[in-house]
Parts: sequence; structure tokens; C-alpha cells
Amino acid sequence: MSTPALTFNKVTGGYRNVPVFDDISFSIEPGSLCGVIGPNGCGKTTLIRAATGLLPRMSGRVSLFGKDVSGLKSVERAKRVGVVPQELSTPMAFTVEALVAMGRTHAIGVRHALSPEDRHIVEQAMVYTDVMEMRHRPFPELSGGEKQRAVIAMVLAQQPRMILMDEATSHLDINHALEVMQIVERLNREAGVTILTVSHDLNIAAEFCGRLLLLDHGRLVADGPPADVLTEERLREVYHCDVRVQPNPVNGSVMVTPSPRLAPGRSGKGIHIHCIAGGGSGEEILRRLHLCDYTVTCGVLNQGDSDSLTAAALGIEGTFEQPFSAIGAQTFVEAETQARQADAVVVCPTPFGPGNAVNLDLAARALEQNTPVFLAAGVGDRDYTPDRRATTTAAQLVDKGAREWQSVADLFTLLATVASPQASSAEDTPHHES
Repeated sequence: MSTPALTFNKVTGGYRNVPVFDDISFSIEPGSLCGVIGPNGCGKTTLIRAATGLLPRMSGRVSLFGKDVSGLKSVERAKRVGVVPQELSTPMAFTVEALVAMGRTHAIGVRHALSPEDRHIVEQAMVYTDVMEMRHRPFPELSGGEKQRAVIAMVLAQQPRMILMDEATSHLDINHALEVMQIVERLNREAGVTILTVSHDLNIAAEFCGRLLLLDHGRLVADGPPADVLTEERLREVYHCDVRVQPNPVNGSVMVTPSPRLAPGRSGKGIHIHCIAGGGSGEEILRRLHLCDYTVTCGVLNQGDSDSLTAAALGIEGTFEQPFSAIGAQTFVEAETQARQADAVVVCPTPFGPGNAVNLDLAARALEQNTPVFLAAGVGDRDYTPDRRATTTAAQLVDKGAREWQSVADLFTLLATVASPQASSAEDTPHHES
């Protein structure tokens, strides 16, 4: 059995003792082409830095071809791994050839000059990446796609056994992104170079990578072939949007397409939603409801709560209590009035304690008047009341017809079932032929 090219064994890494990813374990076999995907801030770039040894890990072990990366000298590390960044800037206007030649820095040693063999390796790298014709051009004058090809040539001249690509196609148009990935694919297939590429483009990752690692909030939540990792349910949970996954009719790879969220047919214009939120649980929901033209109210919220700040920024009417105060009778009545006027009530994934558990009574009273209630699942995990009141009330809400949702995408699917009062009135109005 071959030694893995890269191994993470229970690794936690971050900055200034603040973890960005936690307890991650995986191995990548030599000669594989593997992708790392996930939303912004999930830890992808930090993981790449940890793989090179540039990021001191907090715990666990990272190995490159069987050697602990923290114990590798710079020359040994350069022979094992090269990195293609998102974007490379140079302090001087180096020519493409000079830039590519920098890939041989680790091999020059005390000679301080390229040997004939080094020059041959540099020229091979430029031919392979199709930058030979631009060898005398200044690097800063190149287009985005040309720059990335030059950088790949530099890394190729380094002759590493593994290449890490940190969103190397994120600033490129689709044509140049595909061109770069095709070069990488050839390197992997023809030269046996192991590739680990971070990508925001799920479709490119699915087309070129035989294996995907999906990160979410610093955790490895899925690992396997694209068809197993890129499922609609999992992507809704991780990316918080509704998507469709289907086979690409051209090459059979997995194809991910977002469902239109702001299309006229899914507009919330004329529909009033009352949100029960708090502690930041409603920020994304309030924003999306506002974007979709719903009429939105929220409360009761404490003044200064992050959700109250979001509501104020969006011009959303709300009911507010004094900071750090329990919900009083007057503010509860004000919020109840708003909820009674709503066409549906949404309970966000809010933590409930003794001071705000009464907000769930707003949802209960809405149900009593046959107003739809959409309840974020898992109230029991967010119940900080001493008598577990929130858990009990949530169970009663479900028993009486409240519908639970797991992700924001699920919620908006449910909201699509709420009829506009104007539309309902129009349907009820008889039409007479003249």
C-alpha cells in the first residue's frame, strides 16, 4: 500500500488560537485529483496553508508523503508540494521566463545560477503550459488566464510531487478557468502529479475531480465522489439555498444549478410575514424576505440585538423591548397585533430562555386563527428555560399543525405555499362575460 500524498490526522488549525477548522482527518492518495469545496469562511484556504506547513496547527498531525510537514526543511517541502494561489503579484516586472525560473530556486543551492538541466526544466514547463511565446513579456501585463498559466509553469518547474491550488480559477472567466483546469488535469494524468484544488465552482470541481471534500463551518461534512457529495439536501444545508442536481447531458458529470429565488413567480409581494427571531437567528431570513418583496414585521426583540439592527437597516417594522429585559405585557400585545395581521408566522432558529420563551405563544395564537406557522426544527437544542418550556410549546405547535423546516431553502419552499391575500380575493371574485 502506497504512502498517502497528504494526511490530516485530527487537525485543528486557525489564527491567534481561534480555530478556523476543527478535528479534520483525511488522506489523499498519490496521483489523485481531489477538490475542496464549501461556502466562504468554511476553512478552505486555511486548510491549504496548514497542508504546506505555513500555518502552525493547534493540534493533530499533517504529513506530506509520510513526513510531518512541521519537520520539513524548506528545500524538502519544495520538492514535495507547490502552491498555485488565487492571484500572484510581483514586486518587479519580471518576465514570464524569469518568473517560471523562480520555480528552480530550491534546486539552485549555492550555485546561484541555473544549470543547463534547470533551463531545460523551465522550458519544458513553459511549453507544457503554453506560455513559451510570451516568455519575454512582463508578467504584470498578462491577462488573468495568462498569469495563471505562467504561475502553474513556475510551480511545474519546481517539480513538486503535489500541487495545491487555492481557488486558482476564481478570478477567471469560464473559458480561461476551463483552460487552466485542463492543464492541471493533464499534469495529473500524464505526469502523475497529485492535485488538491480549492474551488468555488461546484460544476468545475465535479467535472475535473474524482473526489470532493466538502467543508462547512470548519468541519469536514462529506468526502467522496462528486455524485455522493453533491446532493440537493446536503447543498441546501451547507449553502442555504435551493439547488437542483442532475447529470450533465454532455459528459455525465454532476451539474448543480441554483433555483431562481427572486424570480417574479416566487415573489412575496403582497404577503405579510411576521418573524420571531433573536440573537442573530433572523438576519439571513429577514434579508431574504426583504429581497423577495415580502411585507415583514418582527418581534419581540431586545433593542441592540443583532436582529433588531438588521431590521432597522432594512426598514422592517418591529416590536422592541429594553436591552437585556424580559418581554413585557405591552410589547407582547404589540407583537401579537403584528402577528395577527400576518399571512404566516416564521419562527427562526432562536435560542429561547426565560425572557423570550413567551414569543412562542405568539405562534400558538397565530395557529388558533388558522395562520400558517413555520417553525425552525431543533427547538430542544436551543431551549435554555429551566422547565424546558420552549421544547414543550414547540411540540404543541407541531401537534396543532405548525410545519418544521431545516434550512432557509426549506423555509422558502414552504413560504411559496402561502397565498397572497390579493390573489385569493381575485380568485374569489366572479368573472362576468359581457
